[in-house]
Amino acid sequence: MNYLRVMSLIVGSTLLMLLVFMLCRLTLVLLSFDPEAATHQDDLQRSLMIAARFDIAFIFRANLLSVLFALAVLPLGHNYIGLHRSIWLFARLWALFIMLVGLALSVTNIVYIRFFGRPFDSFVFHGLGYGADKTLQSVAALDDFLPALGALLALSLIVIWACVVGFSIIERQTEKRVLSKQGFGVLLVGTLILYLSLGRGTLTTFPLAQKHLIVSSISAVNNVVPNGVVALYYGYQDFRRSKDFGLASDHQGRQLFEAFYGAAPGSSSLFPQFFVQTRKSEGLRSSPPDVVLNLVESMGQGLLLDRFNGSVPLVGALAPHLQQDYYFQHFLPAHNDTQKSVLSLLLNTEHSEISYSSHQYTKLETSAAQIFKRSGYRTVFIYAGFEGTKNRSEYFKRQGFDEFIGARQLKRLYPEMAMSVWGGDDKYVYEQAIERLKYGRVDSKPLLIVTLSVTNHPPYKMPGHVEEKTPLSSKALASRLGALPMASMETFRYTNDQLGYFLAEIKESALKEKTIVVVTGDHAGRGLDFTEQEALHQVSVPLYFYIPNRYELEIAKGATDSVASHKDVMPTLYHLALSEARYPNLGRNLFAELDPAGPHNFAYHSDYLVVGDRALGAVDPEGRGAVWRLQGLDMISSPAAESHVNFERAVQYPKILDWLTRYQLVGSDLVAEP
Repeated sequence: MNYLRVMSLIVGSTLLMLLVFMLCRLTLVLLSFDPEAATHQDDLQRSLMIAARFDIAFIFRANLLSVLFALAVLPLGHNYIGLHRSIWLFARLWALFIMLVGLALSVTNIVYIRFFGRPFDSFVFHGLGYGADKTLQSVAALDDFLPALGALLALSLIVIWACVVGFSIIERQTEKRVLSKQGFGVLLVGTLILYLSLGRGTLTTFPLAQKHLIVSSISAVNNVVPNGVVALYYGYQDFRRSKDFGLASDHQGRQLFEAFYGAAPGSSSLFPQFFVQTRKSEGLRSSPPDVVLNLVESMGQGLLLDRFNGSVPLVGALAPHLQQDYYFQHFLPAHNDTQKSVLSLLLNTEHSEISYSSHQYTKLETSAAQIFKRSGYRTVFIYAGFEGTKNRSEYFKRQGFDEFIGARQLKRLYPEMAMSVWGGDDKYVYEQAIERLKYGRVDSKPLLIVTLSVTNHPPYKMPGHVEEKTPLSSKALASRLGALPMASMETFRYTNDQLGYFLAEIKESALKEKTIVVVTGDHAGRGLDFTEQEALHQVSVPLYFYIPNRYELEIAKGATDSVASHKDVMPTLYHLALSEARYPNLGRNLFAELDPAGPHNFAYHSDYLVVGDRALGAVDPEGRGAVWRLQGLDMISSPAAESHVNFERAVQYPKILDWLTRYQLVGSDLVAEP
């Protein structure tokens, strides 16, 4: 009766795990649903139905090995009692292991959703490149960590107790049960058909797949669907696919070119046609500016606004500079992840893993550092983190940076700098940038300096040298924090202070006449609570320019009011700083008049496209998405899906980035004629 026992065990395990998974989902709904999401009852019911199908399919598939063992010994009848007992023991232990793993991953998935706003995805596997120690310390700093750990331990004990009791009941009930051969045959065929059907998640032609995870235009509803195991599985599949590079199809590239730019490419080689050139300027040739691009960890735009920060002065010493200079408040990062955003902005690629893959040795012509070097610049990257993180030091030097200064080199330069799990202290990044600007020109070459901060990153540890300030306190701000500790607001303000001091030192010295400074976030702070209507505020980052008078071009009226994104930063800098420089035509000069017919009149984020007063979001694997009407960055309504020529262009943008990357890494499928 091993087969009957195993099947009974799987049915019992399924009921228990359905209860546990649904309890996790109920917790997620209570913690993360805003009033808008709560009104979508039909979507929520549909999501729970599909979620139950995923749960059952997971449990049945995971226990298939026990079923196969039970089937394999059926011909032995009641002989080999020891073998039967071993299989029953394995089935019990395996089922318990599956349940505990499913429970642990589902509880962890709740913490992940609370922080990132999405279930487990490929970032989990990309994040392994940071090292287990950094990851564990970052997770332990979250407010959700201890409650989640306590809940996990309590639920694990309950599951173990339920399994011990349940397994004992199954064993007693099946020990002396006798079925006729005919009855057992019917049972065998019927249970196997049902088992295979439920294991597929459906009785119809097509089994459950990744596309079924999207059931609503409301992200919070979609987050309910996958349990932790399912989310992690599809995250791994996305991660694995992201590492495969096929040849760049010349035919596809030409189709993308025409769809994006609105005109067919010439018959010559396609890749160079993606590049354009800045104007000729004798002034820039004879007196080029130094350029500093500051990429700031988790610098969200929302927290700079009284509307979201409860009037707590989180902007710190940066405040007067935002008031005095060019400040874009409707601005989106490329991604919600540092590595992806930085590589997208500096290299024009969506493939963030190439810095530590076999393709790390290939130089990219689309690299911003290469473009500045070709214009005679010396290029320096100053990073508060450790040089080996994601192989950034070696990789960025291969992509055109003459120097890469990380935490270990900063420690040698500034012995008093305290170290953390992620590296050093942002203060010394900006001090080193000032030193380079004052004394670092080599052979009279102008400087491009890119900085990347780390202090405002979990575990949100304030540097020891900071004088104690008035503690941050605001009920309105606290209500926004969600999974974040208040310490994250302290580190947010600290980095803003350091940026403000950096800008003040430039403006109070001779550097003010020859230095262009840009500040933007790599991504917004994660884990904060926003409503569905505020989804763009949740991901938005600021963009700031300080431009000396001598380098100011004619500034278009209302330029800073437009919606833009990371793709536009480097093209703007090329036009401000470089004469006759070839660069990839993938963004616009933000200070130029907006060309209504131009291809770049959209803002790109990996989850949203913004064109004019419309936002396209929540795109499913089949390319469908909800279209929202905007007022600023507020998503004020969701009209019926509509088509727009710039949406049609905008959706080609990541495909073009992929094509350009593959062309540079593995080449084209076009075979030259002899």
